[in-house]
Amino acid sequence: MGKEKGAPFVSLSPAVVERVMKIGKIKKRDIFYDLGSGDGRLVIAAAMKGAKAYGVEKDFLRVIYSRLWIRLLRLEKSAKIIHEDLFKVNLKKATVVHLFLLQSTNDKIEAKLKKELEKGTRVVSTAFEFKRLKLDEIDPRGPIYGPIYLYRI
Repeated sequence: MGKEKGAPFVSLSPAVVERVMKIGKIKKRDIFYDLGSGDGRLVIAAAMKGAKAYGVEKDFLRVIYSRLWIRLLRLEKSAKIIHEDLFKVNLKKATVVHLFLLQSTNDKIEAKLKKELEKGTRVVSTAFEFKRLKLDEIDPRGPIYGPIYLYRI
């Protein structure tokens, strides 16, 4: 058997990136984590809004690709890609966490989020829900990517 993945890679459209930034209320003082950051576009978008942005990605080629884009855009001071399993990264400093995983992965990582994240931390999930987090808002649009959920710890 191959290694377990949190989700297959699906690139987000610019419209969905903007929806995530809007519902997550990403601002200058935020510490943003994208778990399973893929090509890094959410990390870049959050950094461009002034947040300190971290992507966590297991696929080494996507890590290199993301780091290259960050460097080309000269965002190295505000955007970082961590080559790590999303279950192993420390999230204690995060003010916003984004996930676009699978329902089964959301179910597995929910306890970690509740344990590590401070009260008031925003959790944004594209397409898949959390069963025990406090739902704050839903952006229902999007037939391709589905709704975007905002939770608060």
